[in-house]
Amino acid sequence: MVSTTTLISLIAPLLLATFAPLTTAQGALTCGTTGWDALGATPAFYAIANPATATPAACKKLCATPNLPTKCGSFAVGNGTCLLYAGTVASTLNANTGSQYAYYDAACPTPATLVKMDFSA
Repeated sequence: MVSTTTLISLIAPLLLATFAPLTTAQGALTCGTTGWDALGATPAFYAIANPATATPAACKKLCATPNLPTKCGSFAVGNGTCLLYAGTVASTLNANTGSQYAYYDAACPTPATLVKMDFSA
C-alpha cells in the first residue's frame, strides 16, 4: 500500500506544473483570466457573435487567421461572442471574476475541452 506522503510527493510536482504561469521569450502569458476591457484600452478590432466561434479553441483559430486586418495579440470569449485584440491581455484586461468573458494571449496553448467523468461506479 502506498502511503499518503508518497502520493503527495508524486502528485505535487504535477499540480505545480499545471498551475505554474506560462512564460515565453516575451514574458508571462495570460490564459483564461476573466474580466472586462480595461478603461482606456484599445477595443477589440473584431467581434463575432456566433456560438460556434465563441469557444476558446475556435476563437484562437480565428485569431491565428493570416489575412486579418490587424495582427491578433489576444482574444476573449464569452456570452456567445469571440473578440480579437491587437494587444496582449495585459494591455487589455481589467480582471473581474464576475465577468462572463475569459481572455487569452494568442500564444496560449489551445484550451482543452473539459470532459465530465463519473467515478461513482
